[in-house]
Amino acid sequence: MKNNLVILSTIVLLALGMGQAARGETVAYWRFEDGTAGEDVLHVADAANTFSADILDVSGNGNHLSAWNTGGCCGYRYSDDVGLNMISGTGEANNLSVKNTGGGPGMFTNSAVSLPSGVDIDTMTPSAFTIEASWKFENGGYRTVVGRDAQNVATDDGALAALYFQARPGNALGILFVDVAGNVHEAFSAPDIYQGFNFNEDPNGLNAQWHHLVGVSDGTTLKMYVNNELVASTPIISDDPRLAVGTTSGNDWHAGGWSVGRGLHNGGHTDRGYGFIDEVRISNHALHPSEFLFAVVPEPTTAALLMFGMLAIIPRTRKA
Repeated sequence: MKNNLVILSTIVLLALGMGQAARGETVAYWRFEDGTAGEDVLHVADAANTFSADILDVSGNGNHLSAWNTGGCCGYRYSDDVGLNMISGTGEANNLSVKNTGGGPGMFTNSAVSLPSGVDIDTMTPSAFTIEASWKFENGGYRTVVGRDAQNVATDDGALAALYFQARPGNALGILFVDVAGNVHEAFSAPDIYQGFNFNEDPNGLNAQWHHLVGVSDGTTLKMYVNNELVASTPIISDDPRLAVGTTSGNDWHAGGWSVGRGLHNGGHTDRGYGFIDEVRISNHALHPSEFLFAVVPEPTTAALLMFGMLAIIPRTRKA
């Protein structure tokens, strides 16, 4: 009986997992697992601000991520400081994160160079999407962990980029995006309910906590989750709620490109997301909380077994 229950529980979990995997597509997933703790992220290109596939996209779409340079002012270093040792949503080991080595960090995509083999992250305009990132952040003003570069995409504020996944002064955490119609949508937590670390007092963030962030747009509602808790939700009112891509590029960024560790405002790099960054995943659909990378995985229940008709094949003990 006990062995049968174990087998059936495994079947149920596999079935549930297959159902979730079929709902949409991961466009890019940067795990930062290919280095060695204590070593700088290697920028393969000879020059700074020249794209090279320094952080691989494990989604299979070829949307790789480039560091600005190796270490120094604008680079990153691998660290064994991670939020959890296993990704609950995938079962994969989590060994490494990255932390900025200087004051001007910012990783970036360039699909024109990385030659995507699937969905092109730099040109997509999804009507629904999900942004996930694990972040142990340094306290400060505006800090962006994931952004999308653009300018003049909003009707009222031409300085806005297409997307900010960020912390704001007072440590409110949330997401802002501009849609194709030029409307601005944002969902942010209340301030002062999350805390980062102060570099001068705790440069390695030893006393700070990791935050697992998820922003979800399903085309009608924008939601923000922190550590699996819904902290903000706002309706999306628009004739065209697709994520804007922009048309104009700058000298050191291109319209539609994605950034990790910085934002863009009025055409300039800004809002640096100092701290430890890990497990950044971008999907072109709205994930359910049960599909998040760090979702709480429930134990199989009798109800779940009944749903799949499994209890019927469990042997019963016949009374004498």
